Amino acid sequence: MVGRQHVPVSTKKRLDGSHATCLSLYAIDLLPWIAWQQVGLEESGIPYNPRREEDDPELVIRYALVHWDQHLITADISHRTTFLRQAHWLVEHACMIGDDAAGWMVPSMGHAQALSPSLSAAVQGTGLSVLLRAYQLTGEEALLKVARRVVRTFERDVLDGGVSVPVGEDGIFFQATAAYPASHQLIGFLFAVLGLYDYLSLTGDVLVERLIQRALMTMHRLLDEFDSGYWTRSDLLSGNLASPADLALQIILLKALARASGCAHCFSLASHWQGYRKSFGAHLRSLVERKLQRSRRAVLARVRARIFPRTYHSDAMRVCVPVYGFPVMGGTRAVLANMAEVMAERWDIEYLTQRVEPHAQELIVHGFGTKHMAPWQFPAAWLYVLAGSWKLLTLLRHGGSYDLIMPQDGVFTAAFAALAAKFAGIRVVCIDHGNLTLLENQPYRAERLAALATLGWSPLRMALGRWQYAYYWPSLKIFAWLAAHLVDHFLVPGVAGDAIDQSCQRLGVPLSRITRFASMIDINRHALPEGVTREMLRQQKNLAPDAIVVALVCRLAPEKGIDVALESLELALATCSDEVRQRVCVVIAGDGPLHEHVKQEIVRRKLAEHCVLWGAIPHADVLALLQCSDIFLYTSTRGACFSMAVLEAMASGCAVVASTEPISNALLLAEDRGFAVQSGAPQQTGAALATLINDLDLCHRMGVHARDYVAQRHSGAMFARDLLRVSSWTRDEQSNRAMLQRNETLS
Repeated sequence: MVGRQHVPVSTKKRLDGSHATCLSLYAIDLLPWIAWQQVGLEESGIPYNPRREEDDPELVIRYALVHWDQHLITADISHRTTFLRQAHWLVEHACMIGDDAAGWMVPSMGHAQALSPSLSAAVQGTGLSVLLRAYQLTGEEALLKVARRVVRTFERDVLDGGVSVPVGEDGIFFQATAAYPASHQLIGFLFAVLGLYDYLSLTGDVLVERLIQRALMTMHRLLDEFDSGYWTRSDLLSGNLASPADLALQIILLKALARASGCAHCFSLASHWQGYRKSFGAHLRSLVERKLQRSRRAVLARVRARIFPRTYHSDAMRVCVPVYGFPVMGGTRAVLANMAEVMAERWDIEYLTQRVEPHAQELIVHGFGTKHMAPWQFPAAWLYVLAGSWKLLTLLRHGGSYDLIMPQDGVFTAAFAALAAKFAGIRVVCIDHGNLTLLENQPYRAERLAALATLGWSPLRMALGRWQYAYYWPSLKIFAWLAAHLVDHFLVPGVAGDAIDQSCQRLGVPLSRITRFASMIDINRHALPEGVTREMLRQQKNLAPDAIVVALVCRLAPEKGIDVALESLELALATCSDEVRQRVCVVIAGDGPLHEHVKQEIVRRKLAEHCVLWGAIPHADVLALLQCSDIFLYTSTRGACFSMAVLEAMASGCAVVASTEPISNALLLAEDRGFAVQSGAPQQTGAALATLINDLDLCHRMGVHARDYVAQRHSGAMFARDLLRVSSWTRDEQSNRAMLQRNETLS
């Protein structure tokens, strides 16, 4: 066997005309990998695996690269001939994906969701390296044409026939198996990047260079998750420790990437992991842990098969949604309704709740506990978690063959759902609506204590209430810690960098287990009445046809900043002419503990002729109010995720003035879609209101931009994609593809 040695490197012109380095030896030596494989050769000279009936592109690719290296080392023409034979086979057997992408399908490579052949980033990357080297030898355009099509798969999401998945705000990771949930396997990613570097070296493609940089930035953010402290993990989905052979390959590939990219950190990390390989203690510890993992899985599989029999057989995925109350109000209500709509053809949904109230829908809703088990006080919160966990286990024990559990808050409900689901071996994806931000939220604590003081309790009952609060916060942290360590994935509305991200970081939730999504708004429910239709709608609501309508829709509670809203209105009106001021009508829809206070403030600030209190109104009336309104005012002092009130106002074509609580409002209202103002700043809020009140043309332009933005970024198709990413997606599921197309059409 001839070893690898230095081969002189030549240069040539890139395809773009710039100076480039010819591709030399492949980044790593694959000869040892081929040596232990059971490889047979067809009459045509193409290798095959006797254990598999179908073609094996991965084997062909690695066989080709071995002969490429031997050709360079020995100058033996037979190696060149064998190499080109494999390259031409790859061209002939590349599967077209859409109009301009191509790749090679391989078996699932151990991914639980990929039951049929799918793309692999590792195969795409190494295949790319073969085609480019063959092009260097022959200059055949067919080789470069297929290579360009292979590159397209790295630019596309798995949902669109590619091998990439999003990570964080702008990250991207190449998947060893093109399926969701993403496995984030390091070896597959490294093979992929090395192939892209080969393509960049030959073509100088600027877009590919940017793609590589995005991928490397993502890899560096995730590398710590692969390191257990004494060994490495093969992937981030299972968290399994790598085998000694896989650890060795990770080190070799990291060093190869360090040479290709000039990254000192990759080389340093490879040296650090090399220390794991040389440590007898690390080897022994990893061996024991891997055997324990296999033993635990085997025992749990037997226990689960006996205790949790699967009696439900359907093409649809069975999903259980634990939620505190049903039907629920606010943003959670919108998320659940939208989820049921966009996944109607894919999921069978059941609900598990502590508080069941009358509802019109024909849904399966399971109740548990009593009315005293609300998760907002100690010790009731503990009773809520225990009762919920027991009920979910009971459902699973008696035929609740769920494929996915989706709790609707990241603390109490996630804790009990994850405890039961983990025991039953079911994937848990939590949609957190801001509950995680309450862990260390001092304003929230102050609000709860202030509410306690208004109850007029006796001194003894007041002391008991304070004692309950004192033990409530540690309980909340315990439940959040349980959720952070047991939930498989967090699906969170909002933007990166907000309070939920900070809470997840403090709890130790890794980046790979968080997906941010844009709350869905069905733009078709927000019609824009014009002309006579709008006048008639205003007449029905006792609003003048020429009124400048400012709407506030919120609960009348301290965290909604009602005092700030009223002060800003007073300041804005002071800048208006008498004619304009007389046309301003402020509609406040909502009820709450500050109702009487708001009435008094309206009188004190001499706003009675402008303000009208509608009280709590149905959601249909909220939409009608927004259709009648020119301006929407939002002055919350505390918030997380996306504000559904702001999104619905934007979808209705209103010009919005909103505080940056939550900070996502700054993103929503950027680029002339509205005014994002500092929370608790009446002067700034009043100035923004005055600008809009005095310029209705500006109101209209902002409303149009806002509506277009919501229609594009917050559609049902976008929401369905995020749900598929965290639940299940494989390339051969045509029903999923049809569902995505249907949602895109509806949007």
